[in-house]
Order: sequence, then structure tokens, then C-alpha cells
Amino acid sequence: MKYKNGSGEKTFARRGDKLMQINSMSLCDVTPEELAQMLTEENPKLTVYSMKDHLKEPVQDDDVFYPVSKESTILSFSMEMRKRDEDMEESEVRPERENEGIKEGSCNADEGENGEGGDLVIVAMKKTSISVIRGRGCTDTGCTVNEVVLVAQSSKVMLVARGSESFKQENSSNVMIEHVASHYYLSSLCSQKAISTSPDPERITIYRYKANEEEGEFSGMPVVLNFTESNCFLRCCKKDDSVFLQVEACDKGRLRQISKSDKSTLSFVFYMKADRSNQRTFESALHRGWFIQVVQTDVVEMSHLEAETDEYSFLFVIKK
Repeated sequence: MKYKNGSGEKTFARRGDKLMQINSMSLCDVTPEELAQMLTEENPKLTVYSMKDHLKEPVQDDDVFYPVSKESTILSFSMEMRKRDEDMEESEVRPERENEGIKEGSCNADEGENGEGGDLVIVAMKKTSISVIRGRGCTDTGCTVNEVVLVAQSSKVMLVARGSESFKQENSSNVMIEHVASHYYLSSLCSQKAISTSPDPERITIYRYKANEEEGEFSGMPVVLNFTESNCFLRCCKKDDSVFLQVEACDKGRLRQISKSDKSTLSFVFYMKADRSNQRTFESALHRGWFIQVVQTDVVEMSHLEAETDEYSFLFVIKK
């Protein structure tokens, strides 16, 4: 009974199978002792009822559900948010017209309320299983799906502001920023809103941010530069046609999450980008194309990184 072939599968019977006949004789009235005696005589012919066959041909009972097939398929979902109101039942029974295009109230890039100006709800589901419950009346043209059930191990709902992308503070590091060409360090005098360099290292806290979305070529890591144990930050400002760098006091709570549409806080953000030798540049997130530069050893300013400019004046290294 327990014999297995090379693949490990039972070749004769499995748990749950029923022995129906021996040598074409029914076993309904045979005692266990008589059965044992019959099994030991010569080579008996056994008739076994397999429970595997029973699953293939179940008893037709209206009160019993049983599996009839298993298949792999790809489901395509078309989801929309709908407001449930008194007219919901009426709208549900209204037949949909084919090729009617985008329905009224769905997302549209040209509409302010439902398009770029509206908020976006994102539902993230982990280890999700999908079950399709349907009737037996399937034809070659398809089946009518009665219900789709999604079960997830965990789910998370996020609200993302559309049209107002933001930077969210992730972590920070307490370092010193050294200028590659002069070997001087960034230094500040917050009361005078001035930034300069010094041979004496000054600690700077680099707050790193995560962007909601990044389009096109990678610009660098969004960072905010804070002079450690103070409320003084580096900020890129513009007056008339002049772009300049200054040190300004700011409440740290305002900078925990920075919207790209808020120019007053976006001016504190710089894109920090490193090359293969780990030398870094700092580009203004508000005034793109303008980088922090050190000239004449102690003058720190914003400037365009152009071919005719000494590129080493824009390079810095991070020291711990």
C-alpha cells in the first residue's frame, strides 16, 4: 500500500481511497478477518475507488460548492472613484454605451478639479490574491464575472497632492564641507547673513530629502544645508537679474516637507550630485543652472557652471 515509484508518487492507492471488490466480489458483508484472509490468497484482483476520481465527478448537489477547473489568466481593471449618493442605484442599473470614451467626473488632465489640480489616492497592496467567482454557464465567447475578491496581506493608502510635488525629509548627517581647489571649509556668520570659507572646519548638517517623483535626467539628491546646532541655513535668492547665496535663519519645522510650489522654502533646497571621485556640486533647486562656487579662496557665490569657468571652483568633498 505504501509503495512509491521513483518520483515519490504512490502507484497503487492513497489515503481516502476505498477498496470495493476482491476478485469481482463485493466487500459489503465481508468481515475484517475474512478480508485479511482473502488478501493473503494467491494474487487477488482488487477494485479500488479513488477519491481523486471522486473530486473530478462530484455529487450534483445544489447546496455544495466544488472546484471544477483551475486556470491562469490576466485581469485588466478599470477603476474610478465614485461618490455614493441617492442616485447611485439608478446609475448602477443604467447600461453603459460602448466607445463612450472618458466618463464625466473621471480624471482629466485639462480639468482643474479632477485633473492636475486634484489630489491622487494611491492604494499599495502587498502579497495580494485575486479570486474570481462566476457562474458555470461559460461559453466560447466568454463568461459573465459575478464578483472579484481581492485579499491582501497588508495595504496602505497614500494621498499625494497633484500638481504640487514635494520633498520629504528622510535623514541627516553631521559633516564638514571642504572646497576641493582651496581646501577651505564653508563657514558662516548668521547675524550678517554672510557665507565665506575658513581653514577651520565648521560642522554642517545635511538634511536629505526624498522627492515624490523625479522626471527626466537625475538632478541629484535634494538636500538642505544647516549650520549645526543653529537655525541658520544656506539659501539661494534672486533680486532683479542677480542670483546670490546667503545665510538665513529659518524654523526647522517649516523644512520637514517642502513643496515645489512654495518658492520661499524651495530656495533652501540644493541638488547635491557626486561624480565618480565623490566630488560634489550643489545646484539650486529653485534657480536651476546656478551652482555654489568658491572664488578667490574666500568668496562664496552662485554661478553658472560653464565650459570656460574653472570647474574645480564648483567642487566640494564631504568629510566626517
